[in-house]
Amino acid sequence: MPRAPRPLESTPLALLSVSLLALVLTGCPDEGVVCTAGLTVCEGTCVDLRGDTAHCGACGNTCSTGEVCQDSVCGCRAGTESCDGACVDTATNVAHCGTCGTACATGQVCEAGACREGCSEGLLRCGGACVDARTDVLNCGACGVACPDVQSCHAGRCAYDVVTACFTNGQLVGIQAGTDQLGPRREFGAGVQSLASWDGFVLAADMTNGKLLQAAGGNLGTLVEEDSLGVVSGSPNDILVDPPYVYVVDSVNNTLQVLKREGTAQGNGLGLRTVGQVNLGANTSPQALARFGDTLFIPLFGTASSNFQHGNAVARVDISNPEQPRKVDTLSLTGLDLKPFGGGPVMPLPYSVTATRSAVYVALTNLNPANDYRPNGPGMLARIDPSTGAMSAIDLGAERCLNAGYVEAVGDQLVVACIGEALYDPENGYIATSVRSTGLVLVKDDTVVASYALNPGCQPGAPGCVLSVASRFAVAKGSVYLADTNAGRVFVVEVGDGRLTERRGYSTPEAKGPALEACPLDPRRPVSNAIDVTALH
Repeated sequence: MPRAPRPLESTPLALLSVSLLALVLTGCPDEGVVCTAGLTVCEGTCVDLRGDTAHCGACGNTCSTGEVCQDSVCGCRAGTESCDGACVDTATNVAHCGTCGTACATGQVCEAGACREGCSEGLLRCGGACVDARTDVLNCGACGVACPDVQSCHAGRCAYDVVTACFTNGQLVGIQAGTDQLGPRREFGAGVQSLASWDGFVLAADMTNGKLLQAAGGNLGTLVEEDSLGVVSGSPNDILVDPPYVYVVDSVNNTLQVLKREGTAQGNGLGLRTVGQVNLGANTSPQALARFGDTLFIPLFGTASSNFQHGNAVARVDISNPEQPRKVDTLSLTGLDLKPFGGGPVMPLPYSVTATRSAVYVALTNLNPANDYRPNGPGMLARIDPSTGAMSAIDLGAERCLNAGYVEAVGDQLVVACIGEALYDPENGYIATSVRSTGLVLVKDDTVVASYALNPGCQPGAPGCVLSVASRFAVAKGSVYLADTNAGRVFVVEVGDGRLTERRGYSTPEAKGPALEACPLDPRRPVSNAIDVTALH
């Protein structure tokens, strides 16, 4: 199960994340600089030779201006082309306007690939180029400010479009949406298991230190601010940004914590300060949160030690005054028809939640704790009427979806990530040895309209074949960036009206390329856990 979401006593899969974390923290003795998987020491710093423009393929091999480093090779960044040996944007370059070698007359400017006498209103003139400084990666915010590697220009500030957390390796890696190019991996945190973003910053919930860490969206390896989230034994599990507040749930401490942005006095980041907290009850194990009006809906998984009697429900918390959150009640999920296989025992065990304009949807894993937490019913959604609390169940289909793990609204549709039924080898680092019904399901008007099956790109059981297990995802520029919690990949799937179309993966020949190798596989550890993904806003 991704994100180590459940209390340790409730599932052996949570032990997987703890075992992986121990390997990360204790894998090497302290002998100078020791880097995590996939990184190399260059000039006393751990760098990613695969994607670092200052060390592309080898220490000190620097890419030229306008180039990016992909798979250890320098090349022109997306949107530019090589003209006379330099990477230029022919849409704005006055010496190569529209095409290489087409120079504008003296005094003219180049705008949208055409020579003109002056720039259109709203554009910034940088030499002979007419640019939008809010979005131009070569002149981001001001003339001559080029965004590094594969970063985009967000409202005049350089940052990645998407960021993935590699739990096993203690790294963050940025992705450029659309081109699907990877930035260099950067070491960050000790056990990040959940991500969010706000105003150009990445927020990372670190389960090891019980803190909310912050990094600038364009400098993922540097901690700019941290905030305490309770005792070290806690497990901050999900983050909801709702300006000026940030809400964090902790599945071990059973708490909801409220932080408020108060400026940079707290550090160089957002300037967050804890202003409220509420305990959701012993053995509730809250998993996620979504807001509808003045109410937070929080799935409660429960714990095995209490026979899950305090879970299998959704807590409602009043945040009409966010600094004084108040638990109102809990809505039990046990009355839903979970369609158990063969009539056997099954529990809803809710895992994720999202809100639309008219309803709240909760992803139900539908597992049997008495059978090693294997699915004993199809992956399902619970639809909650926020005004009445009335519920209904949506069957996602066992052949398409088992163990519904994450749900998010995309326009008027819902995308659900299905973890599937995976069998793990505890003697070999809890690597998945088989998995079925893992991938994505698209729901519209409470009906499944499309699905996407995750394919590892190799024959299961073949030497070196590492299976894929769906985790969480983020949506950027109309595409889902789906994390793989077993092999460290990120799959890219475009979301259309009633359609899911693979762009990066192994399921269809029409895909534009393979899944992104976001999180490197350490030869000493069989699992590479891409645990969460966030889109920068």
